[in-house]
Amino acid sequence: MESFLALVRPPGTSFPKAISSHSQKNKINYGKALNQHNHYVDALKQMGGKILSLPPEDSLPDSTFVEDAAFIYEDKAFLCSAKEESRRDEVESVSKVLQGHLEILQLEPYLDGGDILNTPKVIFAGLSNRTDAKAIQFLSEQISKKVVPIKIVKGLHLKSAVSYLGENVLLINPKRVDVGPFKSFKWVEVEEKDSYGANCLAMKNQVLIPKGYQKIREKIHQHGFETIELEMSEFEKADGGITCLSLIF
Repeated sequence: MESFLALVRPPGTSFPKAISSHSQKNKINYGKALNQHNHYVDALKQMGGKILSLPPEDSLPDSTFVEDAAFIYEDKAFLCSAKEESRRDEVESVSKVLQGHLEILQLEPYLDGGDILNTPKVIFAGLSNRTDAKAIQFLSEQISKKVVPIKIVKGLHLKSAVSYLGENVLLINPKRVDVGPFKSFKWVEVEEKDSYGANCLAMKNQVLIPKGYQKIREKIHQHGFETIELEMSEFEKADGGITCLSLIF
């Protein structure tokens, strides 16, 4: 099994105050979130991951969502600048770890890592409430791969609605994004009622998927991928998904 590095950070004590529009945002169970995070890390290890774990940041409620702090491309880590002021201090500690492994570059405001979907030939960048066109244009000037902006119709980030599984297969909720640029891919379509299940983490032939989406799992299996289910209830309440909890390189 090919190994990879995964940067993670357990939720801090202020995690129940994370920025969220979810109807259950006031019912986040911190102890349960810690337990779910531990299972997440175990799953990454099962997939071949070598874990780099940052200590919790109790003063930064959203800091467990490390994906938003940087975008990693080849041997470079592009540090993101968050539109949400309460999230801007998350980047420093992430940068200190990444600089031991990668060249560090700073992106222009504003961009969240959750809006960047890297596929073999194209990088798709979500035009969301957290990421703007200027930042996407700046990113496109720094890398050789084509960068295509995607309009977000509904939801927080691009990867809230679209995940790349491999073998030219996308897991996609077509009601939440402009689907035009994705026509060349094979789709595993996610219904709106199952929208949270659209965010998955694929490594080689294995896909981490939130628990409770049997229909999506079956469709993924039909394309030859294996799945590992994870209970994600507390992170869902905080508007966070499976990819949000790690930086993979």
